[in-house]
Amino acid sequence: MIDIGARIKHLRQINGLSQADLAERAGLTKGAISQIERNLASPAVANLLEILSALSETPSSFFAGDDEEKVLFRKNDSLPSDVTGYQSFHTLLPKSRYRTIVAYRAVIRSGKEALPEPAHEGENYVFILSGRLGLRLGKLTFIARKGESLYFRAEQEFAFSNKGKRPLDFLWVKASGR
Repeated sequence: MIDIGARIKHLRQINGLSQADLAERAGLTKGAISQIERNLASPAVANLLEILSALSETPSSFFAGDDEEKVLFRKNDSLPSDVTGYQSFHTLLPKSRYRTIVAYRAVIRSGKEALPEPAHEGENYVFILSGRLGLRLGKLTFIARKGESLYFRAEQEFAFSNKGKRPLDFLWVKASGR
């Protein structure tokens, strides 16, 4: 049987959200999220669907009974998403009950900046495949070029931008806080 509360907590952490963030996105109170995560309350179906939507999770994947951790991810397993500010955005390693990391491959057009990412618990690693990536981290800006990488904690808002004249292509690995 699936531990709904633990599963929601894990997905919330993977997404780098606080209980207050998830509550706001799902139209619930922080106290309700806390009770659900601790299995002190069971969410109504409508509330569970709102929570899953806020976590970008489908009911079928949430309740899937995958008994084994997936090891090999093929090219066709990549999940394209329409994320504002990115020319393309693919999830290479999706969230899972087995992992605390997710991995993305993203492309940003020349001169563009992606929407800021809110502060959250966790770590980020970025590897530049081509182009020049600008990382705005609080009041500081860092520029990384092809073959270089960045590592930073996400305890403050940050945003990626393309500082070059060609498309910026990079890998981004996010580890949630525990």
